Amino acid sequence: MKKEPYLTIETQAELDAYCHDIIHNPEIDWIAIDTEFIRVDTYFPELSLVQIQDCLGQAALIDPIAIMQNATASNNKPDELIGQTPLSSLVDLLTDPNTLKVFHSARQDIEVLYQLANKMPASIFDTQLAALFFKHGEMAGFARVIEAELGHLLDKSQTRTNWHSRPLTQQQIEYALDDVRFLSPLYQKFIHTLTPEQRKALTEDCQALLDETLYKPNPSKAGDKIKGTQSLKPKQLAIVERLATWREHFAITENQPKKWVMSDEVIIDIAKRPPQTLEALYKVPLIKASSVKLYGAQWIKQIDDVFAQAPETWPQLPAKKPALNLQQSAVVDFCFSYAQQVSLEYGLNIQSLIHKDDIQRLMCDPYQPVLKGWRQLLIGQPLQALLQGKQAIKFHNSVLLLHPL
Repeated sequence: MKKEPYLTIETQAELDAYCHDIIHNPEIDWIAIDTEFIRVDTYFPELSLVQIQDCLGQAALIDPIAIMQNATASNNKPDELIGQTPLSSLVDLLTDPNTLKVFHSARQDIEVLYQLANKMPASIFDTQLAALFFKHGEMAGFARVIEAELGHLLDKSQTRTNWHSRPLTQQQIEYALDDVRFLSPLYQKFIHTLTPEQRKALTEDCQALLDETLYKPNPSKAGDKIKGTQSLKPKQLAIVERLATWREHFAITENQPKKWVMSDEVIIDIAKRPPQTLEALYKVPLIKASSVKLYGAQWIKQIDDVFAQAPETWPQLPAKKPALNLQQSAVVDFCFSYAQQVSLEYGLNIQSLIHKDDIQRLMCDPYQPVLKGWRQLLIGQPLQALLQGKQAIKFHNSVLLLHPL
């Protein structure tokens, strides 16, 4: 691929003009966009670069660090820039509903871009999700998809580079720009190959990525993200919730990775055998003595507060589901076998595709979809047709296939 000249944007005036031109150019209806950011010792990701290539082929390297530094250093802004935040025009572009933003693995980019103004982008397309339909598997890396679809081997040497360093090397710049230079033709290939049904499913999946709750910190729900709680009792779950909420508040306030002060494993161990004294905390496996010294008294208070609560205020265990009879179990296992065949064909983890609980709900009402987006198209619809008696499974060339009745 011939590498065309690119724009370097390092001032607010340059960014404002660039974003204005894209938004108001009727020939530009989509852009490929990628970001580079640092998230090593902070709670919030810190934006380092934004790379964009518009549908006409013009690439741009936006340097938010330089823009912020230049805005701070400049005491004589033009009248039209007074009152604007340095990156507000980029937010305007991201939130413009008439300009489609093409990402690969959009969730990480959206997370860092959301921090600019706590506003969600509008109108996105994620080529990583689209790659599912081309059998690249879930969470397909950009370089692997580009090699398979476009036959180009991307340079990976800058994967762990320090994107906050300045000046950027030419190798860093080319590496960053390649992410949008090749994202553009990948999107064009995908969008012209996908069926209308696949595009509709991807629209639903991309819209789901624009749910603000995915990116807005919510300490009260922090306990929901901790794994390994299935076997815990209500009191233990209450301790997990209290400690996870404390940790989230602390991490946000100090802008530190939340696991620095207390890991998930430590929270689970404390919940299983709650220490009643500061000294007892030191005996918890994997706990940091320095953290106990600084914050142990606060943790003990969280535990004491749980013990002081009425048991009915603790999280309640979900009601046990009625056991399936032998016939129902046979149907669920039969459907799950076909789901496993689909997961093999598309390179997916079966648990990412469908759960047996989903199949059980479909079995109870095969006319009511229980999945959405690409999952509904790949497995939901076929299982509905199977359970409605419209299709059957046959064994052909060592593969399970659906065929109409």
